[in-house]
Amino acid sequence: MAAATSQAISVQERGKAAGFVAMVLVGGLGTRLREVVADRPKPLARVGDEPFLARVLDQLAAAGCVHAILCTGHLGEQIERECGRDHGGLSLSYSREASPLGTAGALRLALPPDAPAHVLVVNGDSFCDLDLRAFVGWARAEQLPAALVATTVADTMRFGRIDGAANGCVRTFTEKGIAGPGVINAGIYWLPTSAIAALSRNCHATFEADLLPPLIAAGLHMWREHAPFLDIGVPADYARAEAFFAACSARRARPRKGLLVLDRDGTLIEEKHYLQDPAQVQLLPGVVDGLLAFQAQGYEVAVVTNQSGIGRGYFDEAALLAVHAELQRQLLQHGITVRGIWHCPHTPADRCCCRKPEPALLALALQQLGYAPADCLVVGDKRCDIELGQRLGVRTALVRTGYGVGTERDGLCSPDWIVDTLAQLAHTEVRS
Repeated sequence: MAAATSQAISVQERGKAAGFVAMVLVGGLGTRLREVVADRPKPLARVGDEPFLARVLDQLAAAGCVHAILCTGHLGEQIERECGRDHGGLSLSYSREASPLGTAGALRLALPPDAPAHVLVVNGDSFCDLDLRAFVGWARAEQLPAALVATTVADTMRFGRIDGAANGCVRTFTEKGIAGPGVINAGIYWLPTSAIAALSRNCHATFEADLLPPLIAAGLHMWREHAPFLDIGVPADYARAEAFFAACSARRARPRKGLLVLDRDGTLIEEKHYLQDPAQVQLLPGVVDGLLAFQAQGYEVAVVTNQSGIGRGYFDEAALLAVHAELQRQLLQHGITVRGIWHCPHTPADRCCCRKPEPALLALALQQLGYAPADCLVVGDKRCDIELGQRLGVRTALVRTGYGVGTERDGLCSPDWIVDTLAQLAHTEVRS
C-alpha cells in the first residue's frame, strides 16, 4: 500500500522548523537471522521486553523527528500491528512493498507527494548511539545537499568501508570482506527527496547502484562519529544487543563535567616523526593515571591532531586509522574510552580551516559531542594547541612532555596551566 499521511497536517508541514521527517527501512527478509528469529521480521526481534525497532523509534523521537514513514515488506503487517500510528508522540505511517524493490526502491515507493526537501533515512535493524539531533542540525546549518553518518568499528568485514576526501565528502565505498578496524557507513542519511523522486517508481533500485553514485558526484558529506554501533543481521550480533543497549544507557547516565580535548603526539603518546606504524604507539608517563582521574571527575576524552603526513604523502588514511585503533586499544585496556579522534590531513601550505590552531576541528568535536566551549579543556605540548583553545575561549593546559619544555621556554603562548604530566593536571585546580 502507499505511504499513509495524516489528513490533519501534511508530511511537509511536519518536517518544518526544528522537526524533521524520517523514513525507516524495515522491509528486509532477514534470512541470516531466521535461525533465531523465525516468526517475525528482523526489526521486531526482541531485545529485553521490547522490539529492536522501538530503540530506533525512541532515538528518532528524542532527536525531534515528528513523523516517520516505515518502509515495510516481509511480514510488514506485524510491524504495523506492533507499532501502530504513534510512538511516544512520534507519528507513524507505512508503505508496504508487494514484492522486494531494494532499499532505494522502497524509499521511492514510500515517498509522499508532499514530502519536505530533505528526509532522514535510517535502517530499522541497526543502531548508532549518536546525537541524531546534532547530525540533522549540522546538515541543515551547513545547507548540505546530502550527508551520511560514518562511524568506526573494530572489524569492517561485514560492512565494507568508506573513504573520505579532504573536503569532508565521501570519495569511495569499499565492498565487504576486509577485516580489521575501519570507518563504515552507519546507514543514517540526510537525503534530498528530489534524488529519491528521480528514481523510477515500482522498480527495483538500491542505494549502492542507483541512489548514492549521483549524490557522491554532487558532494555527499560525511559526519564522522566514534559512537557505538550495532547491526543485528547475524545471530552473534543479535545476541549481544541487550548488553549493547545497557552499555549505551550506562554511558549516557554518567555525569558529564566536561570534555578533555588532547593533542596526540607528545601529549598522549611519544613523539615519533610522522608516526605510521601501530607498533610504535607508546603511551607517555602519567597519561593513564591522568585520564582515569579525569574520567572519574566526569570528563569525556577526545583527540584533535594535525597529521600532515597524509598531505605530504608519507602515509594514508588507512595507516592513520591503524595507529588510532592501537592507541584506543591500549587505553581501553585501562578502562579509558576516547569519544572521538578528529584529524587534519593537510600541510601548512594548504591553508585549510582545520589545521590547528584553526578552530574548525575543535568546533566540530564540540558540536558532535554536545559540549559548549565553557565545558572544554584543551591540552597539548605545542603553541598551536594553546592557541586553538584560546580562539574558541576554551581553557588550556600545556604539558612539558613532547615539545612542551621548548614551548614553555619560548614563552609565545599563555596557557591557563603548565604541568609536567596529565596526571599532575588532573590533580590541580582543574579538579575543582
